[in-house]
Amino acid sequence: MVTDAEGHREERLSCFASVADADGVSDIEYLYVVHDGSELCWTLTADDWVQKDDGSGSWLGSNGLRSTGGVMPRGSYRAILVDKAGERDERTFMLSAPSTHDLAMPVLVLSGTDIRLDTPCPLNTVFFLDAGGNVVMTAPVKPGITALDALWPKGGWRTGADFMTVYGFDPKAEIGFFAWKKRLRD
Repeated sequence: MVTDAEGHREERLSCFASVADADGVSDIEYLYVVHDGSELCWTLTADDWVQKDDGSGSWLGSNGLRSTGGVMPRGSYRAILVDKAGERDERTFMLSAPSTHDLAMPVLVLSGTDIRLDTPCPLNTVFFLDAGGNVVMTAPVKPGITALDALWPKGGWRTGADFMTVYGFDPKAEIGFFAWKKRLRD
């Protein structure tokens, strides 16, 4: 779940498939993620999937699958891998998370060298990001006012990051939210 500067919410689905192809990952041509009930299909290729290698296998997928209306349909999904020879493998998974429409989101306010965090989530993590959106540092954070130097000692955030955001997680509900990212001042 992400929110924009105006507070509009959008759910995004993270979906990754473990791949072990005899011809190598470069032989995989497509990863389809399909929700038959809503007739939605996302097509991922080497141009837009994320690849993470882990031991003898690789993981292919995306953290940003979006649906019309900002809400991901619940229910059964299919992940379908297709290689260049047209051979395919398919797995089914369920998205049964509760609707997030009425849940409160973390709110991050940046004020000088302090942040104020208002959040209903019991576990919260600050993510410091570089100009490309890559995570360069994380730190746990509690609700209320916190100095940036307490999160990244010795002012490391001043030269090491361009943006920040907060991820709030509720382990009981098994759901997490990202606050809108904020640009750090120099």
